[in-house]
Amino acid sequence: FTEPSPVLDLKAEYVGVTSVNLTWAVNNSASNSYTYRIEVVNGTSVRNLTSNVTEVEITELIPGTLYDFSVFAVAADGQTEGEGVSVRLYTKPSPVLDLKAEYVGVTSVNLTWAVNNSASNSYTYRIEVVNGTSVRNLTSNVTEVEITELIPGTLYNFSVFAVAADGQTEGEVLSIRLYTKPSPVLDLKAEYVGVTSVNLTWAVNNSASNSYTYRIEVVNGTSVRNLTSNVTEVEITELIPGTLYDFSVFAVAADGQTEGEGVSVRLYTKPSPVLDLKAEYVGVTSVNLTWAVNNSASNSYTYRIEVVNGTSVRNLTSNVTEVEITELIPGTLYDFSVFAVAADGQTEGEGVSVRLYT
Repeated sequence: FTEPSPVLDLKAEYVGVTSVNLTWAVNNSASNSYTYRIEVVNGTSVRNLTSNVTEVEITELIPGTLYDFSVFAVAADGQTEGEGVSVRLYTKPSPVLDLKAEYVGVTSVNLTWAVNNSASNSYTYRIEVVNGTSVRNLTSNVTEVEITELIPGTLYNFSVFAVAADGQTEGEVLSIRLYTKPSPVLDLKAEYVGVTSVNLTWAVNNSASNSYTYRIEVVNGTSVRNLTSNVTEVEITELIPGTLYDFSVFAVAADGQTEGEGVSVRLYTKPSPVLDLKAEYVGVTSVNLTWAVNNSASNSYTYRIEVVNGTSVRNLTSNVTEVEITELIPGTLYDFSVFAVAADGQTEGEGVSVRLYT
């Protein structure tokens, strides 16, 4: 037999992780009697397959590995071979495993993953970062990546592809979908401080903030209560008068879980007004006043006593629920007002007054 002419148009119709489909053509009159020998070479490993048609599926390949595939036409005697025609290509890497976010920040995310096949020490990785219609690609030589310049409080799809040593042949994707942390709220302040309620307001200033909700943490000693708000303000009720509270506000992304860093304000509610204010003694130049208080924080109160006579105003302080006011003018009308003051020495309750003549 004369040697068959070499096959034509040898190409890979499909490249998979552990298999490759090859096709080719022949164009001479004897070709209907040909068979084909396919040589599969990886390093020093050589395997031979045969086919009666101009295509073959080659299985049991190693992922992400360079192979030389050669096809030889064989004449009808089963021995006389033509020149081989070759194609050189990588199988696809197997997908990465255990993709997870080791760290989620406001503008950055750290991803890690694993690989578990023999060729993986030659892999590189393509990381696709998708936010809406925006697509960005990063590369890494190791099984981790820090992705920066992200938008706070925004949903991203992160996809990782293992890439074979040719820098082109990619494995199947493994993806993770998550929100970056919202940036902290700004300008947190108390718009109103009452006896049993406080109104807080704050601001936000990034593009994703229209989808934020807010968690408000209300802490008094060991008591912790959480409220939520869809807007940048909240009224907090059922508070204890004259008591120190820590209020912290956390912006929450649209998943309802990913929170930014908390911003806090620390303040006292107003003491409740004193009770039963009365003059125990009225003298010529002095008056003794007494009063009562009845809430749990009152043991930490001090008291401001305002003494008013016409346009003259004098202030006294007391640590107890009584006071002696001296140096008064005989036979004169006075307004005496008593204000409970919280432990910060500043936050005052509403005044309670008594009006009388010395």
